[in-house]
Amino acid sequence: MLSIRCLVEGLGVFERDKVAVGLKVLGLAFYIQLSSLRRAAKALSEVHRVSKTAVWKWVRKLGEKVSVNTSRMPRMLIALDETRVEANGLGHWVYAAIDVDRNEIVSVRAFTSRNSLATKLFIEEVLEYCDGEPTFVVDRAPWLREALEEPKLQYNQEPFRR
Repeated sequence: MLSIRCLVEGLGVFERDKVAVGLKVLGLAFYIQLSSLRRAAKALSEVHRVSKTAVWKWVRKLGEKVSVNTSRMPRMLIALDETRVEANGLGHWVYAAIDVDRNEIVSVRAFTSRNSLATKLFIEEVLEYCDGEPTFVVDRAPWLREALEEPKLQYNQEPFRR
């Protein structure tokens, strides 16, 4: 398993380094979360000035490498991960859920902190896109395991590669 940042870097989504990869990942999370290029660019501009055209290009490049499918459907195995993205001294946690069988992004969300509440909210949202209860794949992060154990969701623990 890979972290979100490693996944984006490993897929070779972005060729240029004018804007740091971490900021691009945060911009993608804002776009998926807000469903608007203009709002995503405005939210990201709080930490780094960026245009809606730039966000559109990032979304398009990601779409060339991996699909995003937020349709409700049977999903067997969902990988959950989070990564810290820092911009101008401000940290954000970007959570991602990937349907392992279909190699599709189910959901991506940005939070200002990493805690059990943010993790539970994210998992509840991911479950909205699943028929039935999938098995989750997580790393050794205790907040991920705790958020899955409380509602008695099945999970496998695997170390993520860096």
